[in-house]
Amino acid sequence: MGKPKKEKKLTPRQMKQLQNFNTLRKKLLEKGYTEKKLSFDLVKANSVAFISTLPIVLVLLVLYIVVNGVDQTASGSGFMFIIMVLVGIVIHELIHGAVGAVFAKNKWQSIHFGFDWATFTPYCHCAEALSVAQYALVIVLPTLLLGFLPYLIGLAFSLLPIALYGLLFIFMGGGDAYILWLIRKERQGVILDHPFLGGCVIFHPQHQDDQSMLAMLEE
Repeated sequence: MGKPKKEKKLTPRQMKQLQNFNTLRKKLLEKGYTEKKLSFDLVKANSVAFISTLPIVLVLLVLYIVVNGVDQTASGSGFMFIIMVLVGIVIHELIHGAVGAVFAKNKWQSIHFGFDWATFTPYCHCAEALSVAQYALVIVLPTLLLGFLPYLIGLAFSLLPIALYGLLFIFMGGGDAYILWLIRKERQGVILDHPFLGGCVIFHPQHQDDQSMLAMLEE
């Protein structure tokens, strides 16, 4: 769920997202919560994602070759594959949004989509605070459904195009994997999606649990 770079001029929608973020942030800080910034520039995110995800994709590709061999001809249209990839990119962001809407009080009204032309990166932004577990699910589900699931189907039934499709979306989910890595040690707190950078800001409580914090934000 990345957003445009900080240096870039914000759109009216992004300004509104920033104002909402600052309102929720101020409310949490006034209640004594501490913040931990886990946001990042999209250029850096794309670089880290490439370095960290490519080895995983290569290992899975070798596994496919070991299991199914290389003596096969991929059937199907290359044009159709490209169309499926473009549709998959849209579905990837919609999954982010749908899961966020399930947890958000205002449902789809709190979900915003956009595209950063500078880094050629689509993004989905949730305007409400989520628990760590909820945020992690929002982040990981698109790669599981569009990446690992197709790959496993292709691996099990020797369907190379399906396996390659899954590997592509595992690779494209590198940015999300980076966010999961950043929040891997977090167990308690609420998370606000950053309004214009990639990643998020997590707020740690004094003694309250996640549900108490989320209830406080709805007051």
